[in-house]
Amino acid sequence: MVIQNKKELIEKLTGVHSSKKSYYVALKEKIDELLQIKREWEVTFSAVTDLLVFINRDYEIQRVNQSAVDFFTMPQNELIGSKCYQVFYGRQDKCSPCLADQVLSSQKTSYQQSRTRFNRVLDIFAYPAFTEDNEAYGVTYYAKDVTRLIDSIKLASMGEMSAGVAHELNSPLTAIVGNSQLLLREASPDDPHYQLIKDIHTSGIRCQRIIKNLLTFSRQEEFTFEDISLNAVVKSALELAAYQIEKSKIDLEVNLGDKIPPLSGSANGIEQIIVNLLLNARDAVEDKIRNEKSIDKGTVIITTRMHPDGKYAIVDVSDTGYGIEQEHISQIFNPFYTTKQSGKGTGLGLSVSLGIAQAHGGFIDLDTTPGQGSTFSLILPVANGKTENNNEYKPFNGGS
Repeated sequence: MVIQNKKELIEKLTGVHSSKKSYYVALKEKIDELLQIKREWEVTFSAVTDLLVFINRDYEIQRVNQSAVDFFTMPQNELIGSKCYQVFYGRQDKCSPCLADQVLSSQKTSYQQSRTRFNRVLDIFAYPAFTEDNEAYGVTYYAKDVTRLIDSIKLASMGEMSAGVAHELNSPLTAIVGNSQLLLREASPDDPHYQLIKDIHTSGIRCQRIIKNLLTFSRQEEFTFEDISLNAVVKSALELAAYQIEKSKIDLEVNLGDKIPPLSGSANGIEQIIVNLLLNARDAVEDKIRNEKSIDKGTVIITTRMHPDGKYAIVDVSDTGYGIEQEHISQIFNPFYTTKQSGKGTGLGLSVSLGIAQAHGGFIDLDTTPGQGSTFSLILPVANGKTENNNEYKPFNGGS
């Protein structure tokens, strides 16, 4: 049937003839009915507590529910049109193998479990969407966050072992550190054994720091939560780390945002994360300068800001190091995994930091470009309260 004019179009849409009712009244009723159906469908779609993401054949996200918006901490308008592999995995190219390709080619439901951005594990069920001609034109992802279940199974025995080892080592280390400290007080710097005793003391302190990380990792240490100022915690972390960065002849830039609401959390715990990220950034820049014999100083930048949705406060720690290769990204938060040279790291820093962030209801994100540098972002939920305007940073001036 070919519709010749406006009258026939309205009759086709409404099923109403002029003898029964005004065309426009009938058309308005149909539109209202369709809008009501649309609203009910959207409410149902957004009410699902797990992630729902629909993508087309070009891997572009076409629709998401509120749970997906919350999970990826991105506005809906930024998610729509983005490639699924960028949003889920932070990749610049398509996954291999690709779950969407598998579903579109087989036209059957498929499943996979994978570790995505923010080091979260998702159970992903993929369903093909068909046209009236029974052709697959897209894929719906239904994803459930099972990180806690997987990690609890995986880390239970490791955490128990770590706690046991840490407690066993604490007693002899306390004796080593204490006795070496007494010997240092009695020895003169000119004593031929002075440097040896100092090395013993320094190594003992380092071992105690590793044990503290082990205890944190095994969840034997609990945090006391209170309202804290993020900028104040950053300043405190800089008092510990700034000198170590600057003495390595690396430029340090500090950009503290204003009007950041208080956080509910542990100042010591968050400070530990920031110090870890700052020292990792320093190591990354140092490695690049040393390996390339570069005369450039390199830069570490720390920034505090609010997420656009107002629900999260963010600390970005950026560096001009080598960046992280794609094959390492999925493993960098695993306990005892490190890409640093032997003796430079234990592989616990990022694992412990992620655990602390998750205990605060937050997470750590990574944006990296191999050869150019990385940005680690600590993302934490804000508490209700007044905003702060305390963004003045005074550089650390101790030592030379």
